[in-house]
Amino acid sequence: MQAYLAYGTHNRARNTSVLKAAYEIGGYRINPFIIQSSILGIRPHYSSPSPLLQTLFSPSRKSKTCSVRHVYALEYPEALAHFAISSGAFTDPTVRVYTADRIFRDLRQAKKEFIRSNVRVHKGTKILLPKIFQHYVKDMSMDVSKLMEATAQCLPEDARRIAEKCLKEKKSKSFEWLPENLSFRYVIAGELIGGRNKTS
Repeated sequence: MQAYLAYGTHNRARNTSVLKAAYEIGGYRINPFIIQSSILGIRPHYSSPSPLLQTLFSPSRKSKTCSVRHVYALEYPEALAHFAISSGAFTDPTVRVYTADRIFRDLRQAKKEFIRSNVRVHKGTKILLPKIFQHYVKDMSMDVSKLMEATAQCLPEDARRIAEKCLKEKKSKSFEWLPENLSFRYVIAGELIGGRNKTS
């Protein structure tokens, strides 16, 4: 959010804004790209900054196996974090507050709510999946058919029946990736504002 407050919401400025919006934490410069790729260990949702700038902003350490890791890197990456990251794009997940004592439960709930709000069934023949799931299945090393099976279970009843029918028919084009919409938008979770989800 600080990037948009400081540098504006123009889509073409997104990547440079991400680099500029860096904070010093414990003597290290941290920005949103580093948080996703080097700390959380998941695939960034948007294109990376140049290799040179990425190196300048990415302090690292060597692990016992001699692989280079960020000093703040999680021991084990968690792919569910994809559903907790919102960088201000229209197609990003809802902004929520997560706490350590219930983090996995809340991440699973965030995934379920994202599916119910964003996965669609087109003309009863095709499942339309948000692009964020491309990153998720790669980080999970999951087959797309398995993803669609799990996704169908989270859909409302009518949509679930249609999705399950598409899966049973096993058509080669039973799903399609929805394009990302980089228009500026934050959706704030209702529990943070005492009511329904609010769009900013």
